[in-house]
Amino acid sequence: MQSQVKGFVKDHKEVQEMSMPGGARIRWLITHRDNAPTFSMRLITVEKGKNTPYHVHDYEHEIYMISGTGEVTIGDKVFKSKADSFIFIPPNVYHGMKAETDMKMICIVPIKAAREILGE
Repeated sequence: MQSQVKGFVKDHKEVQEMSMPGGARIRWLITHRDNAPTFSMRLITVEKGKNTPYHVHDYEHEIYMISGTGEVTIGDKVFKSKADSFIFIPPNVYHGMKAETDMKMICIVPIKAAREILGE
């Protein structure tokens, strides 16, 4: 059975970039607004010395580091990350990232995250 959801190919520059607390920037590349049924994909950039907010929520993250180096705090542990690192952040665990050099990453979260943050 074929899905009624239509596929697409876009350039990330077609998607509005939004500021995050701490200085990071985010583009919501794929969301429920694109009729994605399960996951949202985000492109997050963090300039050297800036960070994502230290926060918690009830959904997991899967992250792939495209470029840069930094520190990832997951709960009470701090990890080093670099280009080609992949990161798993479980639900209900405080987390955040700080850039040692300019970082760029892809972050996958459930559609519910996009609905909560972007609204319907």
